[in-house]
Amino acid sequence: MVKTTKTTVKKTSDKQNKSLAELRADLLTAKKSLHDGTLHNPHAIRSIKKDIARALTNEKKGEK
Repeated sequence: MVKTTKTTVKKTSDKQNKSLAELRADLLTAKKSLHDGTLHNPHAIRSIKKDIARALTNEKKGEK
Protein backbone atom coordinates (compact mmCIF):
# COMPACT_ATOMS: atom_id res chain seq x y z
CA MET A 1 0.00 0.00 0.00
CA VAL A 2 1.38 3.38 -1.03
CA LYS A 3 0.70 6.36 1.16
CA THR A 4 -0.18 9.55 -0.57
CA THR A 5 0.35 12.86 1.07
CA LYS A 6 -1.67 15.95 0.49
CA THR A 7 0.32 18.97 -0.42
CA THR A 8 -0.99 22.29 0.62
CA VAL A 9 -0.81 24.96 -1.95
CA LYS A 10 -0.49 28.45 -0.67
CA LYS A 11 -3.32 30.45 -2.13
CA THR A 12 -2.46 33.97 -3.06
CA SER A 13 -5.41 36.20 -2.64
CA ASP A 14 -6.11 39.37 -4.54
CA LYS A 15 -5.42 41.33 -1.37
CA GLN A 16 -1.80 40.20 -1.30
CA ASN A 17 -1.25 41.14 -4.93
CA LYS A 18 -2.60 44.67 -4.62
CA SER A 19 -0.24 47.57 -4.46
CA LEU A 20 0.13 49.65 -1.34
CA ALA A 21 -1.75 52.57 -2.91
CA GLU A 22 -4.72 50.35 -3.77
CA LEU A 23 -4.82 48.97 -0.23
CA ARG A 24 -4.79 52.45 1.25
CA ALA A 25 -7.59 53.51 -1.10
CA ASP A 26 -9.60 50.45 0.00
CA LEU A 27 -9.04 51.41 3.63
CA LEU A 28 -10.24 54.94 2.97
CA THR A 29 -13.36 53.63 1.21
CA ALA A 30 -14.08 51.22 4.06
CA LYS A 31 -13.70 53.96 6.67
CA LYS A 32 -16.03 56.24 4.72
CA SER A 33 -18.67 53.54 4.41
CA LEU A 34 -18.34 52.77 8.14
CA HIS A 35 -18.99 56.42 8.89
CA ASP A 36 -21.99 56.43 6.52
CA GLY A 37 -23.32 53.25 8.08
CA THR A 38 -23.22 51.22 4.88
CA LEU A 39 -20.32 48.93 5.79
CA HIS A 40 -21.66 45.40 6.17
CA ASN A 41 -18.47 43.85 7.55
CA PRO A 42 -16.62 46.05 10.08
CA HIS A 43 -13.87 43.43 10.34
CA ALA A 44 -12.84 44.40 6.81
CA ILE A 45 -11.09 47.50 8.15
CA ARG A 46 -8.92 45.41 10.43
CA SER A 47 -7.99 42.97 7.67
CA ILE A 48 -7.13 45.81 5.26
CA LYS A 49 -4.86 47.33 7.91
CA LYS A 50 -3.14 43.98 8.33
CA ASP A 51 -2.68 43.68 4.57
CA ILE A 52 -1.08 47.13 4.50
CA ALA A 53 1.28 46.10 7.30
CA ARG A 54 2.20 42.93 5.40
CA ALA A 55 2.91 44.92 2.25
CA LEU A 56 5.10 47.36 4.16
CA THR A 57 6.96 44.48 5.80
CA ASN A 58 7.58 42.84 2.43
CA GLU A 59 8.93 46.11 1.06
CA LYS A 60 11.19 46.48 4.09
CA LYS A 61 12.54 42.95 3.62
CA GLY A 62 13.26 43.72 -0.02
CA GLU A 63 15.43 46.68 0.91
CA LYS A 64 17.87 44.63 3.01
